[in-house]
Amino acid sequence: MTTAPTPPSPSVRGLVEQLLAGGRSTGLFIFGALFDTYCVVNVPGAAEFGGDRGAGSLGITDGGVVLWLVAVIAWGSVYTRRRRPLVTAIAGAVLAVAGISYALLLVGVYQCLIRWPRRQWWIGGTAGGLVLLYALRESLTDWGAALPWLGSETPADPPGFAGTVAPWIIAALALALVAGLVAYRRTSVDAARSRSVAATEHRRAETLGEQVARQAERERIARDLHDGLGHRLSSAALTLGVLEAQASAGVSPDPAQARIAREQVHAALEDVRGVVGGLRSSAGDAPLIPASIRFVGRLVHDLRAAGHRLEAYVMVEGADRVGATLDAAAFRILQESLTNAIKHAPGSVVSVTFDAAPERGIRIRVTNPLTASGAGVPGSRTGLIGIRERAAAVGGTAWIGPYEGEFIVDVSLPWGDPA
Repeated sequence: MTTAPTPPSPSVRGLVEQLLAGGRSTGLFIFGALFDTYCVVNVPGAAEFGGDRGAGSLGITDGGVVLWLVAVIAWGSVYTRRRRPLVTAIAGAVLAVAGISYALLLVGVYQCLIRWPRRQWWIGGTAGGLVLLYALRESLTDWGAALPWLGSETPADPPGFAGTVAPWIIAALALALVAGLVAYRRTSVDAARSRSVAATEHRRAETLGEQVARQAERERIARDLHDGLGHRLSSAALTLGVLEAQASAGVSPDPAQARIAREQVHAALEDVRGVVGGLRSSAGDAPLIPASIRFVGRLVHDLRAAGHRLEAYVMVEGADRVGATLDAAAFRILQESLTNAIKHAPGSVVSVTFDAAPERGIRIRVTNPLTASGAGVPGSRTGLIGIRERAAAVGGTAWIGPYEGEFIVDVSLPWGDPA
């Protein structure tokens, strides 16, 4: 009996982000509704002061209750301000025209400016005009006279100098705050976009560099095929021509000539295997030793004789049972690793581990300290790319890079069957 798979649960981070986003909207709704409840008395006729209730008392009229309900409903648009910012802006404009406040208008205008930056002058001009008309109405009419009254015993009638200037100061500060928030948001978005573009270009440049290195390696392989195999195949062709002439003349072919031709063709085939596997080291970078794990000791000895400081552990078992391709690959990887270490850490002690056995496979590890001239990953990485390609060609893995003050080349190759 099989059970249906359990659907994946949403991530904790996603749930937290949703709660926070909803919490911001709820907080904005509560604050705005309470603020406009306070501002309802700003509208003439929405409240009654004194009278039968006594001095300093306040009563909301039926018209004030209607305005309060309109304000609460309008502030509900903050929950859709990101998806439909124009709805929030229109609802805020209604409250501003009604004389309650322009707080919701500024919330909607901020979202509109974020959504439609190319229409900023039209949006900003319209919102600025409504806010300034609101301030003008408060400074010249009975609108706003009730707000100073809440802190005193009697309404300010007519408003004093502070009541005339304060609406303009508040309006200017509110518009400046919105403009600053919009500028900050756009700067943050532009910076994030620039970082994303820079990271993309950096990755593209790295990819292009690796492609160029691989192309250069392919060109070297092509030259090796042309130069290295040309001599062998030409020699084999000449020998086969002699055998053909002997056969045409009715003379028994010379076994020695046939053996020479076979050896040349066999050697050419081995060269093809090595080249196709990418098993080629740069000329002049290391002693010219046959590419075989049998000569690892000689490679280490010659480098020491040349004055290089090597701490080597070499263990080779079953060298006669290793395949030709793996044999050459292991040697070339070690040779290139030592070349890289000696080139970029001159005079430093290089640690070498070469362990090869049929039951363990082949493990190659070369470490050298990161010097001031070779911190990080030194060089053009062409040789390092070649190491990875050689390891992959025989089914192995390679870890290359700096770690705790050292540059490490760690390669594992499976033994496999002899080629």
